[in-house]
Amino acid sequence: MALTNDDLQAIASLMDSRLQPINGRLDKMEGRLERLESEVSAVKANQLDLKEEVKEIKHKVNDTYELALDAWGTSAENRRWLENNKLKA
Repeated sequence: MALTNDDLQAIASLMDSRLQPINGRLDKMEGRLERLESEVSAVKANQLDLKEEVKEIKHKVNDTYELALDAWGTSAENRRWLENNKLKA
């Protein structure tokens, strides 16, 4: 039993009609995947920006801590100097 060209055309048409919903779903999934990839790229870019900002904040906090420590040390030295001068006077 050999299939004729008309039989093959009918089978191809039937397969196309059966596969069309699957192709539609795959197209939708592809679109969602592309959107997801672009959103992930945006998140990665924002993450890099945040890392830079965190580094900058860390440096500012360290600088502020060092400045406060220096000011505390200076005030302690000034207090000792004043107390020593009061004792001499």
